[in-house]
Amino acid sequence: MPEGLPTKKKAAFTLSEVLITLGIIGVVAAMTLPTVLNDIQDKQFKTAFKKQYSVIAQVVQKAYLEEGETPAPNKDWRQMPKYFCRMQKELNALKSGTICPDNIDDMSYEIGGWEGDTDWPSTGEYYWHKENEWFDKQGKPYFRNPAYSALAMLLPDGTLLQYICANQIFIDVNGYKKPNVIGRDIFYIIVNNNRITPTFLYESYGSNGSINGCSGSEYSVQITSRNYKQDCESGSGWGCSMLYLLD
Repeated sequence: MPEGLPTKKKAAFTLSEVLITLGIIGVVAAMTLPTVLNDIQDKQFKTAFKKQYSVIAQVVQKAYLEEGETPAPNKDWRQMPKYFCRMQKELNALKSGTICPDNIDDMSYEIGGWEGDTDWPSTGEYYWHKENEWFDKQGKPYFRNPAYSALAMLLPDGTLLQYICANQIFIDVNGYKKPNVIGRDIFYIIVNNNRITPTFLYESYGSNGSINGCSGSEYSVQITSRNYKQDCESGSGWGCSMLYLLD
């Protein structure tokens, strides 16, 4: 370049401009990252739920083929021991709230096989969340009938399974780990007579067909073919179970 001509300087960012830009990127990342991570986690929970649904459906069908019956809906909870013990064995449960005999075939489905709470063969360990340690999708602390506390088990992959209200099974695919929220990592399935199918409980059993209905009206929800999508999006979260199974 000839002497005396002005040189052309290259444009550059000042330090303050760089810091401001990095700050904006950090704020945007902080706002969007939790949503992205939750979406990824929810997809994993959904996949895990559908897998457990398939496995449990096979176990229930096997029990029916071997026994010729499964506990009828809305019956006395003392019908449950043999059925629960068979599920516990087939699912290779690591731990359970019920002590099962070596020979399950010697047990009976008859009501009164064990006379009331005091004779129930409980291990004294309850493998479900304590009251106020699990929540609906709106953040409300949840509760389940303690009469069914012994009908819960811990599976090898960490899944918690709670039999409730004689014909419902709660599943936490994430075990004791958070979030412990209905519709995210907690779901339900229905034992519909001799099998498990995607079932709208209210439409199958009428006024008795409420999810968690044996735990009181404050903690029960009626999920129907008309409201399950809305419930999943902005309600209790129980509707997500049907939404994912019918997806």
